[in-house]
Amino acid sequence: MNFYSGNYCCLEIFARCKSGTQGGIKLLNKITNESQESTAGKYNYILLKFPLIKKQEYQLILENVDISIAYLSQCDDILDKGVKFIEISDNYSLTTQDDLSDWYDTPYREQYHFGPYKNWINDPNGLCYYKGYYHMFYQANPHEQKWGHMYWGHAVSRDLVHWIHLPYVLFPQEEILNAKDLKGGAFSGCAVALDDRIQFYLTRHLGPSEDCDETVQYQTMVSSRDGINFGKEEIIIEKPGKPFSFNFRDPKVFYHNEKWKMVLGTQLNNIPAIVLYESKDMRNFEYSGEVILESQKGVYTIECPDLFELDGKFVAIAAYMFYTDDQGRIQPTMYYIGELEGHRLNVEKRGLFDFGSNYYAVQTFEHAGRRIAIGWISDFYEEHVVEENGAYGSMALPRELSLKNNHLYMKPVKEVYSLIDKELCRVSKQNIRINKIKGNCYYSKLKFKGNSDFDLLLGKNEKSSIRLKCNNNEVSIQTNGVKSSHVQFIAPIKEVRTVEIFVDRRVVEVFLNDGEAAGTKLFYTESTEGIFELSCTDTDVIDEVSVYTVKTIW
Repeated sequence: MNFYSGNYCCLEIFARCKSGTQGGIKLLNKITNESQESTAGKYNYILLKFPLIKKQEYQLILENVDISIAYLSQCDDILDKGVKFIEISDNYSLTTQDDLSDWYDTPYREQYHFGPYKNWINDPNGLCYYKGYYHMFYQANPHEQKWGHMYWGHAVSRDLVHWIHLPYVLFPQEEILNAKDLKGGAFSGCAVALDDRIQFYLTRHLGPSEDCDETVQYQTMVSSRDGINFGKEEIIIEKPGKPFSFNFRDPKVFYHNEKWKMVLGTQLNNIPAIVLYESKDMRNFEYSGEVILESQKGVYTIECPDLFELDGKFVAIAAYMFYTDDQGRIQPTMYYIGELEGHRLNVEKRGLFDFGSNYYAVQTFEHAGRRIAIGWISDFYEEHVVEENGAYGSMALPRELSLKNNHLYMKPVKEVYSLIDKELCRVSKQNIRINKIKGNCYYSKLKFKGNSDFDLLLGKNEKSSIRLKCNNNEVSIQTNGVKSSHVQFIAPIKEVRTVEIFVDRRVVEVFLNDGEAAGTKLFYTESTEGIFELSCTDTDVIDEVSVYTVKTIW
C-alpha cells in the first residue's frame, strides 16, 4: 500500500493486534529505503505515530493488525488545511481522502452539522475562541459506532459553521489501554483561552466495566499553546470521599469576582447536585459548596454542568442522567435562572433547554459579547442506523443565548444563515407541498398572523414519519413508526408566531418564536430527497412560508 506524504510530516494510525496474534506496522520510505516499525496494541487500539519527510512516496505494510482511523498530520498550515484521512479497507487497499464531500454524502450523514469522520462522538468539550479560530474538542471513540474508552477529538472553525478536522489530542490512560477489563479515559471538560495558551480542565475516569464505588473520577488540568501539542497533565482534584458519590465529573471553569470558579456534576448524600470549587491561581481549587441540589425524583446524577452570567442574571445548565420526564423524554437538559449568592444559585425559574430531547451535554462559551452554546445530538432512544464507515453522534447548530422576561432564548448563530442557498418557494395564505427536495437538506421559515392548527410533514419512509404539529396552540414534534413514537415532544410555549426549521438528513432542528423554544430530533431515512408538506386549518393566518436548500459544509 503506497501513499504520498505531500506537505505532511507525520502519519498517525490507530492499530490493534488481531485476536490471538501479535501484529505491527512497518513504514518504508521508497526513496531512501529507510524503514520504521511499531507494535500494535494487544487488547485495545493504540495510536502509532510515524515521522514523515515531505513530498516522499511511502509503503505501508500491515502485519496481523486492525486499523480504525489513520491520517496524515503536522503541516505548516494545519489549522486551515486539517488532517488528511487515509482509508484502509479489509483487504488492505489504501485511499487518501482528498475531498470529504463524497465521504459524508450518505443518507445518514449530516451535511451542515458537524460530525466526525466516522464512528462515535458525544459531548462537546473545550469550546473556546483562540487566536482567530473557534476550537471544538469533543468526546470520541475513534474505533466503533458505540461508546468506548474516551478520547478527545478536535476541530477548528473560523466561522462556527465550516469545521476542519485536526488530530486526536487526549487519550485513555495507559493502564486502560493495556488491560482487558477496565474502562474510562479522558472524560468531559472545558477550556479557558488565555493570551499565551489554552488551559484545559477535564475528568479522568478509571474503573471496572460496571460503575461502582471502586470507580475513580478525578479532575486534571493541561495546557496547550496551539490546541494540538499538549503539555504534561496534572491532577488538581482527587476523588473526594463522602458525601460525594463516585460520579464527580465534567468541570467547567470561569472567572468571577476575582476568583476562578469550577462547577462539577455529582451527587451529595445521593442527591443530584452542581457543586462549586474556587481558586486564585487556576491550579489550587478548594470546595465552596453546592450551587444547586436537584430534588426532582428519578434523576440519578447531574452531569455536564455549566454556570455563566447572562444579561444580568446567572444561568446554570444541567444534564439529567437516567431521567425520563412525564412526556417520556429521556435524559433532558435543563436550565436554571437566578441570582448567585456566594456558592448557591437562588433559582427563580427553570426550564427545558431543548424539547426534542435528542440534545444533551450542552456547553457554552463567550466570545465578542455572545454567549454561544453547542450541544451533542444524542440518541437515547437507540434509533441509530449502523452503516459502513458511518458515525454515531453529531453536534447541533451553535446557538446564541439571551434572556428575555426571565426566560432563556436561543437562536442559531447568525453565521448559520450564510449556508442558506436556493429559494424553493415563498407563499402566503396557502398550504404547500414540496416533494423530492434534492439532498434532503433545507431551511424553512413560517410566519403566522394568528392562531391555527397545522400539520407539517418533514420526513417519511414507507412506515415512519416525523412531523411538526400544532393543536390548540400546543406545538410538538411527533414521530411515527420509530422507537420514539410513544414520546410527546411538546414545546413549552403558549402560542406560535414564527417557526424556523433546519432539516439535515437524519436531523431536524426547530426554533419557535425567535428562539423562545428549540427542539432537536433524529429521524433516519434512506432517501436523500426531502419532503415539506404544510396543511393549515386556517390558511388566512399564514403570513409567509419560505423554503430554501442549504449548502454542505464539507
